[in-house]
Amino acid sequence: MSFTVKKNALIAAVAASVAASGAIAQDLALEEVLVTAQKREQSLEDVPISVSVISGQLVEEYLSGAQDIRALAARVPGLNIETSNGRTQPRFYLRGLGNIDFDVNANQPVAMVFDDIFLENNTLRSIPLFDIERVEVLKGPQGTLFGRNTNAGAIMVRSVQPSSDRNGYVRFSGGSRGAINIEGASNFGMSETASVRVAVKHQERSKWIDNVLNGEGYDYGGFEETAYRVQFMYAPNDAFSALLKLHGFDQDGSDPNVFYANAIEVGSSGVRAGFNPRAAFHDSEVATMRTHHRGAALNLEWAFSDTTSLTSITGIDTLENFQSADVDGGELTFQVSDIGRLGKQNWFSVATGDGLDDYEQVTQEFRLANSGDRLFFQVGAYYFSEEFDLINYDYLFPTNSALVMQDTTSFAVFGQAEWSLTDNLALTVGGRWTDDEKDLTVDNYISGGNVLASAISVDDSFFNWDVALNWDMNDKWTFYGRVATGSRGPVTLGRFGFVSSAKTEDSLALEAGFKSTLLDGRARWNSAIYSFRNDDQQLTATGGAANVNQLLNAARVNGYGFESEIDLQISERAFFSANISYNDTEIDDPNLRDDLCSSTPRCTPLDPIVGMRDGPFGPVTEVSIDGNPLPRTPKWIYNFFFEYTIPLSAGDMYFNTDWNYRDESSLFLHRSVEFVQDARWLGGLRAGYRHPDGWDMAFVGRNITDAIVVEGGINFTNLTAFVNEPRYWGVELGYSF
Repeated sequence: MSFTVKKNALIAAVAASVAASGAIAQDLALEEVLVTAQKREQSLEDVPISVSVISGQLVEEYLSGAQDIRALAARVPGLNIETSNGRTQPRFYLRGLGNIDFDVNANQPVAMVFDDIFLENNTLRSIPLFDIERVEVLKGPQGTLFGRNTNAGAIMVRSVQPSSDRNGYVRFSGGSRGAINIEGASNFGMSETASVRVAVKHQERSKWIDNVLNGEGYDYGGFEETAYRVQFMYAPNDAFSALLKLHGFDQDGSDPNVFYANAIEVGSSGVRAGFNPRAAFHDSEVATMRTHHRGAALNLEWAFSDTTSLTSITGIDTLENFQSADVDGGELTFQVSDIGRLGKQNWFSVATGDGLDDYEQVTQEFRLANSGDRLFFQVGAYYFSEEFDLINYDYLFPTNSALVMQDTTSFAVFGQAEWSLTDNLALTVGGRWTDDEKDLTVDNYISGGNVLASAISVDDSFFNWDVALNWDMNDKWTFYGRVATGSRGPVTLGRFGFVSSAKTEDSLALEAGFKSTLLDGRARWNSAIYSFRNDDQQLTATGGAANVNQLLNAARVNGYGFESEIDLQISERAFFSANISYNDTEIDDPNLRDDLCSSTPRCTPLDPIVGMRDGPFGPVTEVSIDGNPLPRTPKWIYNFFFEYTIPLSAGDMYFNTDWNYRDESSLFLHRSVEFVQDARWLGGLRAGYRHPDGWDMAFVGRNITDAIVVEGGINFTNLTAFVNEPRYWGVELGYSF
């Protein structure tokens, strides 16, 4: 289907929905959406940024069946989430910009901010979601207020805060694959000035993937996960408040990504006929996952007057983590006749583990804000420090194991001002100066090993800015335009002793859009068009010739697209929500090359071969990637949600269903017929009963069509793939008070 046809179909659907609901009573207005996208609470319509919001209730529903944050993929325009490491280290992509690097210390261009604390490492981003107020997805560069590594945008997670009201919930669910989830939260008033909120979550799942080559003790897919969050609020008067948060989570199990050897056939994409995600053929008995995280945050706020305030935000997070897997995903064989057979791995095996030891992240932000009749401004300073030891362990050849040590220090000063030029027109201007420094050292993890000791240091300073106009045409329509820059600071990599680095990446983005409230408040329609140019784009060439990654800088990457979202209260009983996005990216660098997949059997290349070189295991074929799209960046994403409620004499029966579509995309910088992240439709449903006393009982289904598609692959062994989770059915029982 062409771009024009899909765009016209969206416009027609929106127009039909608006026309059909024109006669409905005017008292069904949607609730106002409040966001903190500019580090202050504002109505969504007053923010000159494309922001999508997922309510806490929808987050809860999408995560049914003991799922993790990947369940939010494709829920909002332009967002994709995937990982090569199971329940840990999610990678975010916005508007086509992300990082496919599976290494534990990889930097991403999409930030994750949890309760005002920037989470740098992907393992920290594995934090389970529960007792969530909302998730805000900020699209486009956010370099002024959120700093480094926000070229593509930011995912902002806001948990429910303590209050003097005694409210909370308990929830239990169980279902397919032995999945169990138990969670709850409650406020506790200690005095008129102090309150506490405690939230806990435990979820687990049984082993459901049979490792055909080993005994029952080596089956995969099971895990246990426990998380907690304790928040203390102290507000003795209107001039001061303090919020202390203690939190942590522990994961343990056999649920890293499970790899399937030759799940793809030569000359085709997608899983082959007869593929069964419940059966693996691993001759290495390693499939572990464990994470131990502890953190604390302190938010202090002083109100010097009705217009001036000072905020201090301090965060510290510590982490230990390790996951291992049979990376080739198959049984070692030396028979030529086994090449390309499901579950077989020819000539050599690969079984590795990666983990963080002694990880520590410290952040500190000070922010002064002032709000006048026509002018609001905020200025601040930010400090970031990260230290860790990273283990790359080779189970088959332990002497190749490496210890990677990295220290990162960053400092920034920033400011933003908003002028009300007229009653209907506001100008926002912001700027941020950042200094980044990284030091990386590689040595042997095993004494007397084969890794050559080496070190690399990079540093840079850069300035980001943005300018935006917001025009309230009337009480129904608001239009905005924005020009913004962002930077991803210099990065280093030392996987298994192969050291590389990339210099700072700079982004320039233009965006224009509108936000509207229609039908007497019963419909909300927001849309945006955008384009961006990234200079010195940081890319990661993963695999190809060996189980290593290499950092590259592309001279330029260009992209453009559009997004549209609508919420519609059709009637007192019916609610409908939909969004769509289109995104096109292109690498612009005639000299940039990638290693063609050296799988056995060979993949089918779609890029021109431009050279050969000697590699660690023989000749390596190089292909040109000029003109290619960025990997794992689907052009089209759709999302639909519908809920219908039937009032009863006591409470309501309700039914809702959600469907999201993600277009196909290449898995790697080079293109091939086989290594494609499949297009897919995923559907969910929920049917239940809500009692006015707070009880909620529901029957739940996720991936109800049981669509199994390729999510990622390994391109240096065979045609190895990993896939999404199969269908889930379950029941939930909750009580809110």
